[in-house]
Amino acid sequence: MNNLIAFLKQNFHFLLFFILQVIAIVLIYNNMNYPHFVMGTHSKAVIGPVYKGWHGFVKHFSLESENEALVMQNEQLMRAMPENFITTDDSTYSVEGKEGRGRRARTVKLYEYMHAHVIHNTIHKKNNYLLLDKGRADGIDVDMAVISPEGVVGVVNDVSEHFSSAISLLHPDSRISARILPVNQVGTVLWDEIDAEYAYLHDIPQHWPVNVGDTVVTSGFSNVYPKDIMVGIVSEASKDAHSNFYTLKIQLSTNFSRLNTVYVVKNLYKSELDTLKTKFKDE
Repeated sequence: MNNLIAFLKQNFHFLLFFILQVIAIVLIYNNMNYPHFVMGTHSKAVIGPVYKGWHGFVKHFSLESENEALVMQNEQLMRAMPENFITTDDSTYSVEGKEGRGRRARTVKLYEYMHAHVIHNTIHKKNNYLLLDKGRADGIDVDMAVISPEGVVGVVNDVSEHFSSAISLLHPDSRISARILPVNQVGTVLWDEIDAEYAYLHDIPQHWPVNVGDTVVTSGFSNVYPKDIMVGIVSEASKDAHSNFYTLKIQLSTNFSRLNTVYVVKNLYKSELDTLKTKFKDE
């Protein structure tokens, strides 16, 4: 204690000057705009990169939850698309407990959507497949359509309890009923077994006006894909000299090399439709 008192007595004037100097700086900073601006600018120059780095670090770990939220939101939007419903008119309805005659709109839901993640994917083989992280326990079954936010991906061909595999559009057995817009003519999309970015649309008659840049979407005539799912854009259109049909090369809308999240589509009336189609074949 004696040493402390002796030190304070010996350096009293220096300590007093230092304290007054600090008080003066604080008063100047609080009452004058320019020093406030200069010091604030310098502090931001030092602290700003620190905050930015910390924000990037935190954001990196929150991306997964943000992406999952976007996937769920996109799934809800897909479920609400008009193509997922059909509206019919009932000619009989009840009014205050009495049977009457009239017209009443009735909306029927056709498709259900669920998201899945691609855990394996091939694009450079002759027969290309995808593996998904959802299976029978999640409601996945064979012959369900697989699509991405960009367009058509493939069809589920095998299911286990917790996983499933799908035949990619990049597969020789893949057949997609599609229509070309704006002429609205229906054909079949087949992969050329060469390039993962292109396929061919067949069975489009030459008397239809087809141009490069025309859009190709699913027709809705199959029991697998909903109507108007994007397939691609016509990149080359030429007339076959040996037939009355076009040779149409399509640039696929789906980037198969970057597939991550996909949506599996269930046709709620597929078994009923398949039964009716089987009867047509028997006839």
